[in-house]
Amino acid sequence: MARTFSTADLPLARRVEAAEAANGFRVARALGEASPKLGAAAEPFLGGCALFGGVGSPMTHALGIGMSGPVAATELDRMEAFFRERGSPVLIDLCPLTDSGLLEMVFSRGYRVIEFNNLLIRRISPGEPLAPPILPDSVAVSVAGERDLDTWNRTVARGFQERDEVDDAFVEMLAGTSLFGQCYLARRERDAVGGGGMSIQSGVACLYGDATVVAARRCGVQSELIRARLAAAERAGCDLAMACVLPGSASHRNYERAGFELLFMRVNVSLP
Repeated sequence: MARTFSTADLPLARRVEAAEAANGFRVARALGEASPKLGAAAEPFLGGCALFGGVGSPMTHALGIGMSGPVAATELDRMEAFFRERGSPVLIDLCPLTDSGLLEMVFSRGYRVIEFNNLLIRRISPGEPLAPPILPDSVAVSVAGERDLDTWNRTVARGFQERDEVDDAFVEMLAGTSLFGQCYLARRERDAVGGGGMSIQSGVACLYGDATVVAARRCGVQSELIRARLAAAERAGCDLAMACVLPGSASHRNYERAGFELLFMRVNVSLP
């Protein structure tokens, strides 16, 4: 299959990384409103965003840094202090097209690789037909209204933690993520079985938070959530959609089936 995107497209990489950084600032505001005791904060560094959502939180990391050209060591020092002052390791999601000088500084300081993520993207064309449902009429997806948000939080938490009884602290953390974008809830026979979110930044639809409860997996739940968000993104005038997934995961495969392509692999690094 011919590729639509080039992995060497620096302007495109800058655009999607800027969208992620903009999301980081929205996440911090939402977390601050939902859970003030977390001490959520976000500050601009190195052309991107350093986000703190709590020690040990998956929200805590730096996004979109080093995409605008050479960076100074003193700026990296300041960003590291941002995390350390809050009792957190320094966590960075690095784009492979980031400034080479930043890469050299990061690895000379003893950062270690902790994870890889695939950044997948898809063009959105007006009137483009989406792939048919995997299991027609078996899953219904709708926007989660305000009174559905607790159900969304708990359903997504059940999917991430792979059990029906979930930690209240984890649900509380998700409450912040449900406030900065639009949440979608999947139901099967009226039971909530999956959820996902979408935030729009400068024509880029950022899809995130995908989770399906264990009992409903392999039933097309995530595929329907992807379809619903792509349709909403088209109606909103977006020309691009993106999602970040673990390589080789079920989410990776489902997004590829929905027409997404790998743009690049992010390297997640940590400095204790």
